[in-house]
Amino acid sequence: MQRIFLALLLFVFFILNISAQTGKNVVLETSTGNLEGSLLVTPIKTKMPVALIIAGSGPTDRDGNNPMMINNSLKLLALGLEENGIASLRYDKRGIGKSKDAGLKEIDLRFENYINDAELWIDYLRKDSSFSEIIVIGHSEGSLIGMIAANNKKVDKFISLAGAGNLQIKF
Repeated sequence: MQRIFLALLLFVFFILNISAQTGKNVVLETSTGNLEGSLLVTPIKTKMPVALIIAGSGPTDRDGNNPMMINNSLKLLALGLEENGIASLRYDKRGIGKSKDAGLKEIDLRFENYINDAELWIDYLRKDSSFSEIIVIGHSEGSLIGMIAANNKKVDKFISLAGAGNLQIKF
């Protein structure tokens, strides 16, 4: 009985710890409204790499969750990066989560809007002198968004998570 209680207590502590570590809320102003994100910076005082994490398709928020499924996959990725000395910025795409009001009418929304937003976030990170390099990590549709934005903005590294398997882009 004590083991079950201890295991339950540790599980609750783990869940509370994950939900408490969401990072500093940051806002990016755009012409159609504000985009919001979470910047998670390691406590190290020297320059560090930073990863821009871009969520996949549909109503997926900055943490990797959607109305049908809560898994915190992108939040867990950010926490894992932090444990390894890498800062991260993950954001709600326009029309989703805290960036809901920045959404355009669906008829006016274009894929390029998402690419432009990712490029603006890259510019935002470049302005911060505490970062030594910028890494773009995109999941699913976010992989394609990130691939194009990373190429346009000449970032240091790009990581595709479950991105397109047969895509040819000439650089």
